[in-house]
Amino acid sequence: MFSIVYAFLYPILHSLFDETRAQICQSASQYEQCSSNTACACLRLMNTVNDGICAYLRVKCSELISCANNNRTCYRPDHICVNHSRCHSTPLCYPIDMTLQIFCPPIPSMTTPPPPVIPDDGICASATWNQNGVTVAGGNGRGSSLDQLNEPLGLFVDEDAAVYVADTLNFRVVKWASGASSGQVVAGGNGEGNQTNQMKYATKIIIDKNGTMFICDHTNMRVQRWFKNDDHGQTIIENISCWGLALDKEESLYVSDWEKLRIMKWPSEEIVAGGNGQGSALNQLFYPCDVFIDQDQSIFVADDGNQRIIKWPVGAKEGIVVAGHNQLESPQSVVVDQMGAVYAVDYGNHVVRWLKDAASGSIIISQHGAGNGTDELSDPTDLAFDRQGNLYVVDRTNSRVQMFTIDKSSCDRNLVST
Repeated sequence: MFSIVYAFLYPILHSLFDETRAQICQSASQYEQCSSNTACACLRLMNTVNDGICAYLRVKCSELISCANNNRTCYRPDHICVNHSRCHSTPLCYPIDMTLQIFCPPIPSMTTPPPPVIPDDGICASATWNQNGVTVAGGNGRGSSLDQLNEPLGLFVDEDAAVYVADTLNFRVVKWASGASSGQVVAGGNGEGNQTNQMKYATKIIIDKNGTMFICDHTNMRVQRWFKNDDHGQTIIENISCWGLALDKEESLYVSDWEKLRIMKWPSEEIVAGGNGQGSALNQLFYPCDVFIDQDQSIFVADDGNQRIIKWPVGAKEGIVVAGHNQLESPQSVVVDQMGAVYAVDYGNHVVRWLKDAASGSIIISQHGAGNGTDELSDPTDLAFDRQGNLYVVDRTNSRVQMFTIDKSSCDRNLVST
């Protein structure tokens, strides 16, 4: 919860206004929604203790400069000093005209709650997926051509249904626009190595709302940050056996450390799950492959060696097993939908779904085991949903990404299933 007051920031900037006003977020979390424009969010002000400012975030990082050495002052006219970790770890000068209500109108007050609706991802409890997948990346045999992949491991699907693939043995990340027959290299592609424009066995990618890409460069023991359209990355975490990545709603980064058996939050470097040695106790992990953060900030871990998905609520000292129970074989990835249903992909060549609080799961994709048919997978390693609820799976051994379309015809449009 947070309230909004108005601040008169400076004299007239636009001829359309007699006075210009920005919304001040009081005691709001970083990147908390503050406007009916979903491109706006709260940025912490560096000259106050608990306040932030509601800002339009689609300003290119390259256009922002650092604050003065005291991390509070901006010498560029009509700019204010804010924390904007999506762009840089140090405070930045942000243009005040990008905080005006013309860009970021207040959220309208509501006297009555809205009627229940299907979650934004469109997935209800009775939704199903077509058993025959469509190849949306690769599928032309192993190779290094732009219409091929070579044992891919990770993927990310953006708001336009473009698919970004960690093309592991080609040492690159490739973007496939929706409907494209070939990809575009957006990171790496300069051979195997440890230079800033190279990678060695990339396992996972994730992209923030500003287009900045984070990459698990596993064999190089680092996490790389690639700003949009850059030709090289920056190492933000060193000496880490990174395998999985996730971002929370404040866009803090979570990293699964495969060798140290823990989940670390960045930039705070806080250990938020595991870190108590190898084992099967509820405060331990055994080769954590992937991590997912839900809308309540709970942490879900694909605990490979323990054949389970384990949930760590915020601040918990131990986790809760939410999936497994002899139904998973080396889970590689985990996703949670807005209803709280858990989805896992495993080396048993299945995608398994557990509805919230269910005692057992059901196979929703690849019910016939390994293969290269449209209804089969072979060593799948990652999964993701697009905005419509269509399911994407990295089919590693077949060097392709498959999309399984959702069928929502059974969903009740007036009631959220629980």
